[in-house]
Amino acid sequence: MADRVPQIPERDALLASVERIAPVLEASAEQSDRLRHLPPETIDALDDADVFRCMHPRELGGFEADPLTQQEVIEAVAYHDASAAWCAFIGAGSSAFAAAMLPEAGFDEVCAAQPAGRRWPRFAGGPSPAGQAEPVDGGYRLSGRWGWASGIHHADWVFGGAAILRDGEPQPTDFGMPLARVMVMPRADVEVEDTWQTMGLRGTGSTHFSCRDVFVPEGRTFAFPFPEAQRGGALFRLPMLGFFGPAFSGFPTGIARRALDDVLGLSARRVRLGQTQSLAERAVFHRDSGAAEGRVRAAAALVRVELDALWSRLHSGVEPSPVASARLLQSFTNNVESAIATAEMAYRYGGGDAVYASSPLQRHVRDLRVASQHILVSEMNHEALGKALVTQASLEG
Repeated sequence: MADRVPQIPERDALLASVERIAPVLEASAEQSDRLRHLPPETIDALDDADVFRCMHPRELGGFEADPLTQQEVIEAVAYHDASAAWCAFIGAGSSAFAAAMLPEAGFDEVCAAQPAGRRWPRFAGGPSPAGQAEPVDGGYRLSGRWGWASGIHHADWVFGGAAILRDGEPQPTDFGMPLARVMVMPRADVEVEDTWQTMGLRGTGSTHFSCRDVFVPEGRTFAFPFPEAQRGGALFRLPMLGFFGPAFSGFPTGIARRALDDVLGLSARRVRLGQTQSLAERAVFHRDSGAAEGRVRAAAALVRVELDALWSRLHSGVEPSPVASARLLQSFTNNVESAIATAEMAYRYGGGDAVYASSPLQRHVRDLRVASQHILVSEMNHEALGKALVTQASLEG
């Protein structure tokens, strides 16, 4: 393995900032769940703690946080409020990626329109090519509908991936997706739909948005899924979908740690009907909570090992082997599965009180179950790693 590349110097300050805003995040968590999007005080707190700009290119005033720091910051936010953490990693990643990838003309246009007092606007969107773009003079005529637009209610700009049409038809590519570009638009150019009626992550506002026949100039587009960075360093060598992985990886760990702490905190006063011992006195709870602690720590440690290796590869310019790529994705899936098992254990021991909406134990389970549907999490990641290992063994044999 290449020599370890240090984390950014602002790492400790970012984590301290998250702890400083923790009371705001916790106080607003239930409100987010009811509103189905983050309230202004949560957004302002994340802004104040510099979370939204932690992945932004350093040359533009951001921290360009390394993968390990991203993981730690989002884990810290998720410990206090899952929906805030989800919007934080999506918002920080979306804004940073747009800042790095936009051509000069589009970058200048976005800069000129940014809100007063903010270094860079907030972004949301869906990069997958769910739209269709017809080439016209100077740009594209875009129509489409995109989902999972987390944080769109507090975004200034949105982006949507779109297949580029030729004679009315998408153009195929060698990697199994149509030729596509990401289209960047002011939020005012799209319709924000009210579709986010979900079991978990309710406070993220990850609703659909759509547009019809919107003109997008060429300068506000970039290639998908492998754009070429116009700004920023090693971090922006990641493809668009992979770019969000390091920050996402902190999300399940933060919730799992909180679920375990929550059930441990109530264990001394929790006595089931027909029992004389409190939960804290029962050997079965000792076993299960100890196993959960080990499971969470092991899963998080594996993620950190893979993120450290990723950061070293990005700096050395070494292309990852199929096994290395598969190990990274498998660590994400393993981490989510570990977190779900821990949250469900905590919920089970929470007893009847845990079923009420006022209990954080049920919200931890709901949030993680919805998060497990993210594109970075799949049972296929286990399969892909096994296949890569078998292929490697056959080549070496």
